[in-house]
Amino acid sequence: MRDIASHAGVHFSLVGYYFGGKQALFDEVFRSHVAPLVEEGLRELRSVTRGGRTATVEEILRAWILPCLRQGDSEAGRRTHLRIIANLSHERWEYTHALAGYMNRSHRAFIRALRRSLPHLSEKTVMWRLHFVAGALFFGIRQPASLTALSGGRCDPEDLEATFEQILPYAAAGLRAPDIVGTENGKPKRKRAAPRPKTGMPLNSQGETP
Repeated sequence: MRDIASHAGVHFSLVGYYFGGKQALFDEVFRSHVAPLVEEGLRELRSVTRGGRTATVEEILRAWILPCLRQGDSEAGRRTHLRIIANLSHERWEYTHALAGYMNRSHRAFIRALRRSLPHLSEKTVMWRLHFVAGALFFGIRQPASLTALSGGRCDPEDLEATFEQILPYAAAGLRAPDIVGTENGKPKRKRAAPRPKTGMPLNSQGETP
């Protein structure tokens, strides 16, 4: 906290006076980065669902992803902004109680829109899949070097336009996949192993005794 005050050029006591402590300061940093994304995303979502229209999966995902990629005044600024959000979301989300309700409002709106577009999916499945899409997006933002190295430079997550072009069809295809079948109370049923013959002889690849 003293380092933060020194870097900001203010007396240490002012940080405590205005924020009350480290957690409150962290919440404000998180809010300043996340709030614009939430509001822009909701505006985009309202635009594509105006008048009760059922939006396509791509339109909903575009409203959810693009605000993340458009923040900042420059490419370098946008990349820094995204990495801050990714790190905060990954490392400290469970402690950010002050913003839980704020984020939930946006999350619920997108879940409702996706369920209208994908009526074959349960709410639980949509929640899982949107969570995985978020993981893919923010992992790519937090760890761009691994993909750049593995692809020999042909894939560049620093290129935010290319990131969007690649993740949109990937995310849409994943969301459109059939819901889980053969489940009971939301849990996949286990397949029973084929019974072994009483002779104790080994089974071949077809489950038959040689």
